[in-house]
Amino acid sequence: VRRLNNREYANTLRDLLYLPDTYNASADFPADERGESFDNNADTLTLSPVLIERYLAVAQNASLEALKPRPGVVIEGNQANISGSTSRLNDPGRSFESDYANRMAKVEINLKTFGERAFRRTITEAELAGMMKFVQLAFTHEGLSDQTFDRSMSLAIRAALMSPEFLFRMERNAQADGKGAIFALNDYQLASRLSYFLWSSMPDDALYAEAKAGTLKQNLEAQVARMLKDPQGISLTKDFLGQWLEIRGLDNTPNVDKALLTSMKSETEQFFNYIVTNNRPITDLLYADYTFVDARLAKLYGISGVTGDEFRKVPVDLAQRGGIMTHASILTLTSKPLGEGLRTSPVIRGKFILENLFNQKLPPPPPDVPALALDTNAQLKGTVRQIFEQHRNFPSCAGCHARMDPYGFALENYAGNGAWRLADNGDAVDASGVIDGKAFAGPVAFRLMLAERKDDFRRAFIRKILSYALGRGIQGFDRPAVEDIVAKVKADGDTFVSVILNVARSYPFQNARGSLASGEKPVAGAKLVPVSAESRN
Repeated sequence: VRRLNNREYANTLRDLLYLPDTYNASADFPADERGESFDNNADTLTLSPVLIERYLAVAQNASLEALKPRPGVVIEGNQANISGSTSRLNDPGRSFESDYANRMAKVEINLKTFGERAFRRTITEAELAGMMKFVQLAFTHEGLSDQTFDRSMSLAIRAALMSPEFLFRMERNAQADGKGAIFALNDYQLASRLSYFLWSSMPDDALYAEAKAGTLKQNLEAQVARMLKDPQGISLTKDFLGQWLEIRGLDNTPNVDKALLTSMKSETEQFFNYIVTNNRPITDLLYADYTFVDARLAKLYGISGVTGDEFRKVPVDLAQRGGIMTHASILTLTSKPLGEGLRTSPVIRGKFILENLFNQKLPPPPPDVPALALDTNAQLKGTVRQIFEQHRNFPSCAGCHARMDPYGFALENYAGNGAWRLADNGDAVDASGVIDGKAFAGPVAFRLMLAERKDDFRRAFIRKILSYALGRGIQGFDRPAVEDIVAKVKADGDTFVSVILNVARSYPFQNARGSLASGEKPVAGAKLVPVSAESRN
């Protein structure tokens, strides 16, 4: 059981009630905390009294907004009183015989369809009857006025929006015995997992149709391909990429023009979205020979012939750029805090590469070692590299810095805002180093070295996206599933669709653990450990 995070709640409400794209229901909600890099982590999705107050206010406002007449549609005569407003929420019962004797039946038809979409599954007669009590209440108090039909719908919708069945993603075992047994998800549960993974929202009509027919699992590949091509697939870029590479925080960078920061962020988002929608290899993230720029970013990169605010795909000079680590967004983000001199931060850059691209956890600095005394706006003596190499004078720091710093020093040809440079503070840039006993000199040799680590990158990327898909951290018992996905993705040429499809087919994604009754212990063998492919087949 996990709460919808703010983004999922806003998207779901908008899709459920057919509200405009500009309707942001969670704008004033308390911020979600992050766990294991992501804000959809079940461990951090708590429920506070303040959030419940926000839910109440949104339920009232959104239900009224949803039942407003649609522009351009004329309701003739007294049709609104009989069939409700032109809202799509009233569509299921619109063809029902239009007379007052059938008004309750028409509302019930509408609410049955709404309830199944709101709860993301079939609903019981008792649940439908519970919603109809609010309809009866409205008709009892307001009679047969022109607005009663929609007000009755609105009241029932508000009740449904406050239900845990809407606010939480619940996966129940139909044969639960209270002993915490593992069970396979049904098609409705799988549809929800898939839609919140790829779209950060509820399933659409096509997914519901597959779930209702019980054919989603057998048609999973076609549905994944369709969903990644759909415009809603941008959520994977905004939400997964934005948190994995931390570019959500780019907007708060000092000493860089805000419009340029927006262009930087858009480059990385459009680059990743291109990989998603065109089924490119995920290794493009390491060393692609293309990127996306507008005129503002092209000027920063020294690319000619680009005008206007429209982003376009362009080839890059591989002597200078290639892959996300040469994007201005990442280079700027890993240079904070930026002073007016736009200095770099080799340590932060190196740490970013190791932790975000290769999933290597680094310990925090020892408490007894002082930070470098750097005035971000004062004139430096020597290069940034010379200043940061002071860390190696501390024996307790040398081990970690020997691992991190070469990755950061390899990017010293890029200023704090990502612009290419050959000199730092008047001295020639030294972008050489040694990683795992192999020497390199300059960003080209460094990218080739990263390319040699594509096996490590593939595994790290899959661990990250599996964690995001499951809404929890990856544990030791997930290792067989991770290795199974890694092997299949490698065999498929590292294509993005292969990553998503094999995550969606994986044992942790397709199964869940049932709830424990009070005082019970998990049944023997009920550990979430994937069995072999042969056994599953």
